[in-house]
Amino acid sequence: MLLTAIRNRIQTEFKNVREVEAGGDYFFMYKDEEKFPFATIVTSDNDFDSVSNLNRGGFYRLNIGIDKATFQHLFASISAKPGIGGYVDSGIDFTKENTLFPHPFYGTMYWVSIVNPTEDSYPQLRGFLDYAYTKAKTNYEKGHSGA
Repeated sequence: MLLTAIRNRIQTEFKNVREVEAGGDYFFMYKDEEKFPFATIVTSDNDFDSVSNLNRGGFYRLNIGIDKATFQHLFASISAKPGIGGYVDSGIDFTKENTLFPHPFYGTMYWVSIVNPTEDSYPQLRGFLDYAYTKAKTNYEKGHSGA
């Protein structure tokens, strides 16, 4: 699935999504939320994260925040260290294409990742995006309800 296709789907399948580009990476926010994206797309390695070897031409990693129960169901057999970067040394091949894995750095916060997903992966990813989007929308509306 091309990067442009996944970006377009997130923009068109969900209402009030704002895409923010920074350094070639993409952050998907609900409305004018500034701090907490519900999904991101990373397109290259940086000093903080190079575990997926994204500097290969045409590679990107889609990252989505999901719920704890689903995350634990998917990855309970993989041990992680607490905190940011908890999955980096877990033995996962973070370069493998079209394979869902815990986010190497934010997996302990229930984020999942996939490098270059295919069309066949999209139904599962859409379910994750639905959850993440709904959570972002709910949090935004709570914070902007005037209460």
